[in-house]
Amino acid sequence: MSDHIDAVAHLQRAARPSRHVPIDNGALRPKAPTPQLPTPAIARSTVWAASQMSYEEVLDAVRDLELASGTTSPKQIRHLAMCAETLLGWLLMFPGESWQQRWHASGADAAGRDWTTMASEPDKHGHLVAAAGRLLMLDVIRPDYSWLYATQATPRLYERLRALRDPMGFASIARLCDADTRMLPSDRIQALNQLTRILVHNGGTVADITLPDCIEAHRAQDGYRGRSHPRWYTLLREAAILPADSPPTIFAASRRGQLTIEEMVDRYDVACRPIRDLFVAYLYERRPAMDYNSIRYLAAKLVLLFWRDLEIHEPGIDSLHLTDEVARRWKTRLSGPVLYGSNRVGKKREDPYTILMAVRAFYADLSHWALEDPARWSAWAAPSPVDSRDLAGMTKMIKHSQSRTHQRIRELAPLLPRLVDAAREHRSVAQALLNTATATPPGESFTDSGRTLRRASLSDDATNGRRVSRGHVYVDTPPRGGSSGRPQDNRRNLSLEADRAFWAWALVEVLRHTGARIEEVLEITHRSFVSYRLPSTGEVIPMLQITPSKTDKERLLVIGPELAAAFAEIISRVRGDNEQLPLVSRYDSAERVHSPELPFLFQRPWGTGRIAMSPSYVVKLLDELVTTAKITNSDGTPAKFSPHDFRRIFATEAVASGLPVHITAKILGHDSIATTQTYVAVYDQDVIEHHRAYIARRRALRPSQEYREPTDSEWDEFLGHFAQRKLELGTCGRAYGTGCQHEHACIRCPMLRPDPAQHERLRTIIDSLRQRITEASERGWLGEVDGLRTSLSAAEQKLTQMQRTATNLGMPIFRRAPGTPGGPSLGP
Repeated sequence: MSDHIDAVAHLQRAARPSRHVPIDNGALRPKAPTPQLPTPAIARSTVWAASQMSYEEVLDAVRDLELASGTTSPKQIRHLAMCAETLLGWLLMFPGESWQQRWHASGADAAGRDWTTMASEPDKHGHLVAAAGRLLMLDVIRPDYSWLYATQATPRLYERLRALRDPMGFASIARLCDADTRMLPSDRIQALNQLTRILVHNGGTVADITLPDCIEAHRAQDGYRGRSHPRWYTLLREAAILPADSPPTIFAASRRGQLTIEEMVDRYDVACRPIRDLFVAYLYERRPAMDYNSIRYLAAKLVLLFWRDLEIHEPGIDSLHLTDEVARRWKTRLSGPVLYGSNRVGKKREDPYTILMAVRAFYADLSHWALEDPARWSAWAAPSPVDSRDLAGMTKMIKHSQSRTHQRIRELAPLLPRLVDAAREHRSVAQALLNTATATPPGESFTDSGRTLRRASLSDDATNGRRVSRGHVYVDTPPRGGSSGRPQDNRRNLSLEADRAFWAWALVEVLRHTGARIEEVLEITHRSFVSYRLPSTGEVIPMLQITPSKTDKERLLVIGPELAAAFAEIISRVRGDNEQLPLVSRYDSAERVHSPELPFLFQRPWGTGRIAMSPSYVVKLLDELVTTAKITNSDGTPAKFSPHDFRRIFATEAVASGLPVHITAKILGHDSIATTQTYVAVYDQDVIEHHRAYIARRRALRPSQEYREPTDSEWDEFLGHFAQRKLELGTCGRAYGTGCQHEHACIRCPMLRPDPAQHERLRTIIDSLRQRITEASERGWLGEVDGLRTSLSAAEQKLTQMQRTATNLGMPIFRRAPGTPGGPSLGP
């Protein structure tokens, strides 16, 4: 993909840009970008009954709270009351009608874990922390998430908060946790603690939690260590606290989703309001025929890379009618280094033509629509600043790009068998190691490939505070070279290694046997398999249904034996001990939508649940496989297999094996054969073999009587044709079996092939023509003068043609085969 697409895509992922500034002597810089996904603004009350208690009422509530918890020591109760006095006294220094307003005014939320340094001397830290916990339990204050995530609350505090806030609600959540055998104790604690934080922040009960509350809590975790596991969100869905149509995961809920056309345009801060409205109207007209990703890139090209650039460099511009100088300066900037937000692309553009084509189409559409609907579009019709001369190099650029791609495929195709073997071996080795470790009791050692490994035990992990996954097998490896190191530095998760090795093998098999796009492969579900029974034999053929993707067309692929075996192993692994494949939702990063929950084949465990694989995860697995197998290019550099390389190799091998191009196009899902032809990397040997095969097929189709020995009359006629083509100044180039169509005006005829040996003769003819022109002019034969001048011009062209001919190739001399009557034998 071109540089500008990469930059815009990164810009749109990272932050909403307020400026697109092509570098111009360092004069202009964009303002700092604002977050693309702001936390939803939820109005939270700062006044409620508990927050308006008086100073004395809060102290009395603290004492009652400790008595209710079973504290019988008067000294301890007095100590906690004194701690509360310290915190309340500090809060009274700030304005507000409630303790919550004073808490916000104090700045404690922004200070995070260092908030106690603002309130008193360092020796009072413990007093303030204890007092804050009591105010939380009494619902006197509700800190922001920045404070809740930054501070470290004790497990005892969370337990007391749950018992005080909503014991029945948390009991129902706990029962759901107990029913989930996949949850570890740490998963349970994290889920309950996250729900507790939400109640501390919002107030109310578990049943009062809404989807916006969940999104707010999840997004507030960014930047903090120890992010809670998203299982708390699915627990709310299972408890029917969130509606049934809520997104399947908290990640799905917190994603922005598709932008509206207005949002696409407004994110670039267009200054001229009428032009902004025009872009909105134009994109709405184009939207029905384009997918979301395409319309998003089109908006970036037109609004960001065209008009916003003009506004920055041509202040006050408000018309699409650009002067030649303004258009020239824009096109000059387009091919130079560009700054998107804070991300600089410091090299020259390789493909400015996509932007130029988009702008040219924009102007052309406006002109065309102005004829159809003058009232709406005629005011915007203007000459296009992009003409055919600006696009003159596009064809050359496309050919160079295709040439580089074909060369890449020629280099990768011979490496594919090595990659297939490496994937199979890597999977086998990883699974064998996992089986050996599983058979070894925890804490015991075993040997693998001459190296001693020790299977880790869960008790060791609990002692060291490590995070482990239930059902996974871990081993500790001794430090290499005898160097000392922490035990966790040498920890290996063999279950994860075997899982990644399996999926790397599975992806290689499916990609190379189907030639499908990566998004099509990841969208394969258990429902994608259909069978077709041949009417003639009754044989059942398994077929794979490819869901519509890029071309929005559905197609069926025949499943071969190797691909069927791979699919069988994938289904068996995903299904496990269950009768059906688990249902998961897949996020389409291009369209920014989530699919319904379906039995996707390419899914993997993640935490206590499962997620569908993403294209980035596939690329990561392929890179790891190439690195492990140490596959390199011919120049020694590491090889790089992208998912789309398998598709191009598939097309190349299919055509090379004799499959017609139009059938290959149908299998690949291409609308045009020309697209398939650009995929096919042709080898020199292929050209020779295919040409020979073409000649053989043509001969097989022609009548057999055309391949007999010629008769004497036919041979004489053939030779006579070439004899009749011999002329004074050379030879005639007319086709065999045809007569002269120019009334034998050879000096003027373009079919005349001048012989350099007749150079002097032609000069004599030219001199004669000049003399005749002079004589005709003197005698007044003006009609003759025009004809002679035409002949003279043609003769001078033939003379020039003779002078440029370095070698006279001549015509072939046809001789009869030995023994043929009436002619000489073959030979020089």
